[in-house]
Amino acid sequence: PGARAPARLEVFDLAERRVAWRDVGTLGAGSHVVKLGEGASLRGGVYLVRLTCGERTLTTRAAIVR
Repeated sequence: PGARAPARLEVFDLAERRVAWRDVGTLGAGSHVVKLGEGASLRGGVYLVRLTCGERTLTTRAAIVR
């Protein structure tokens, strides 16, 4: 399991509401560019970004500055 499992990328505001997400399939290890929320724009602020692949979950913070 792990890198071969389907993955999901999610973005949450600081109130823990999911504001964007996308299933990213099995892209594998390495750098990738993924567009989130097609047609929806995120307001400026701090967000939590979560990548889940199989049983593994990675979370980090991101900021959008407009």
